[in-house]
Amino acid sequence: MADDDIINDEQDEDLLAGAPISTGRSKLIMILMWVAGAIVAILLMVLISYLIAKKVKSDAYREEQNIVIAPAPPPLATFRFQKEFRVSTADIDESHFIQLTLSFGYETDNKKLEMELSQRTAQMMHIINIILGGKKKSDLLTPIQKLNLAEEIKSQINMIFSDGKIDEVYFEELIVS
Repeated sequence: MADDDIINDEQDEDLLAGAPISTGRSKLIMILMWVAGAIVAILLMVLISYLIAKKVKSDAYREEQNIVIAPAPPPLATFRFQKEFRVSTADIDESHFIQLTLSFGYETDNKKLEMELSQRTAQMMHIINIILGGKKKSDLLTPIQKLNLAEEIKSQINMIFSDGKIDEVYFEELIVS
């Protein structure tokens, strides 16, 4: 019996020491299981990607369907200055000038504003000349800067009116040299 105990103890030590344990599966079956698992994982990723893409596309389509194209607003009545503006810029190092022809857009049915525009022409020209004279050539190079000039003119001119406001400033010609 003592010999049997010694043999059992040696087998237990072999098991604890990391002796290879046979699971009964061959290496080929293990490789096939890993390949099958990888194929299932890839199919699962493709399915999830398809479902997400389908949801995003349907949301984008739904968003496009909610956009309502509004009709264009009616044209505005215009007040056009008869003279063009020709003003020297505020540049100190070099002499530059601004040549500008502009019109104002306002509501068509506002007869009081139309009358006020014709009465205040000299005052409006004075304000525009002052605004232009304060600009440098570098202040009017980009389209954004030109739009800012139009907004500045509009806000300053609208301060003098009592019977309405101008809605747009149209540059028919704007030359900076």
